[in-house]
Amino acid sequence: MQFSPVISYAPINSIDQPLLHLASPFSGKVTPLSSHPDPLFSQGMLGRGICVQLSNFKIVSPVHGTIEQIKQHGTEFIISAQNGLKILVNIRIPPEYSAPQYQTFNAFGKTTIQQGELLAYFDIPASVTPAIGSVILINAEKLGPCYYPLKQVSAGQDPLVTLTKSE
Repeated sequence: MQFSPVISYAPINSIDQPLLHLASPFSGKVTPLSSHPDPLFSQGMLGRGICVQLSNFKIVSPVHGTIEQIKQHGTEFIISAQNGLKILVNIRIPPEYSAPQYQTFNAFGKTTIQQGELLAYFDIPASVTPAIGSVILINAEKLGPCYYPLKQVSAGQDPLVTLTKSE
């Protein structure tokens, strides 16, 4: 069962009427949201989204906007973009690694954020796997189809999701 429309793969040069490219907050291999181990995410109950199998534990802002909430010990951020889009940025790591001694940076106390600006960094051994980052478009119901244009992304540099105009 899928509650929200799926974000499917389409090469960036094949996407008709791109409206906005949402920057990746993570680095790693891009996978469909259905690959997330938590059904709340994988079934699209929170909205349409995409996952990244993390190659490091750095999280940056995908947009210019306002941090609405920081939850789950600094592993989950709700950001309102300047264009009105609401985005949930989540990193799934073992709970013991969300403790303060593993967070070398966190945006606690910040309200405004720029695209590419650091939200959090966790100093976690590379042997900790699997670590998954996800981006959920909370209020994207009026958008047209969304795509992920790349299969591998770098945080703050590559587009993770391409939004299109509604049909």
